[in-house]
Amino acid sequence: MTHSGDERILRRLSSGDTDPILVADFQAMSMSPRMSDMLSERIQGRPVFQIDPIGVLSGERRYVPLSELAAACADEFRESGAQHGPVVVIGHCSAAPLALHVAGLLAHGRAVTAVLVNPTWPRDEHVTVKFDEFLAKFGPAARPAPDLNDDPELVVSAMAQILLDEVTALAASRGVSSSAGAFSDLIVWYRAWLAFLLAGRNDREIRRAAGQAAVTVLSDSPSAVTVPGRDADAYLVRELPPQPVGTVTPELAELVAACVAPRQSSIA
Repeated sequence: MTHSGDERILRRLSSGDTDPILVADFQAMSMSPRMSDMLSERIQGRPVFQIDPIGVLSGERRYVPLSELAAACADEFRESGAQHGPVVVIGHCSAAPLALHVAGLLAHGRAVTAVLVNPTWPRDEHVTVKFDEFLAKFGPAARPAPDLNDDPELVVSAMAQILLDEVTALAASRGVSSSAGAFSDLIVWYRAWLAFLLAGRNDREIRRAAGQAAVTVLSDSPSAVTVPGRDADAYLVRELPPQPVGTVTPELAELVAACVAPRQSSIA
């Protein structure tokens, strides 16, 4: 897969070449640390990589299927030189499907474990609720999301245009230019996030994505856990204390670190 502007999906956060850890997460519109950043600080001696599809989806190509994002990540990892020992691929919340795909691709001839943290499997409501949430930030006007069954490129473009229209109206009402950097960056970030959720919603390969990879789920609602394509006895579930929805806290990072590197975590 070729990214516009050679945008990469994988970034190394720490040194090492043995027992690598890949973490699929997203940069919130804040300065809050990410799961990948916190794990790279807590786990010593093992290379930690950040999987971030938002940069790819912020380019000229507005929609990329989940399987292509995973393939790009796997290719970049194979070029990293950190391929010795078993691999752990972590996915938090809506990044779980991508982590599962990446783990499956890497599990050919090597030990790979996907660790899914409070996983969600995007459906229509995940896309439309997030679209409504973004739209509400620009005013009280409610506008329906486009038909999610249409061509994905057109769906993403339509959602982005609706958001842009609302931001333009808001900017005009305040006497500022809608092309201001803050507004432009915000719309692109919202568009990329919606495109990623849509890719998860559209994914038809998720039921076989994990392949030969082992799967562990960390969940604060263990009785409700499901992993597409796997029977309940085909993956391990570990219970977490209640977590704030969609938020990564230092406490959660400690629990994940204790799971994937028990001898190195500060709480092990």
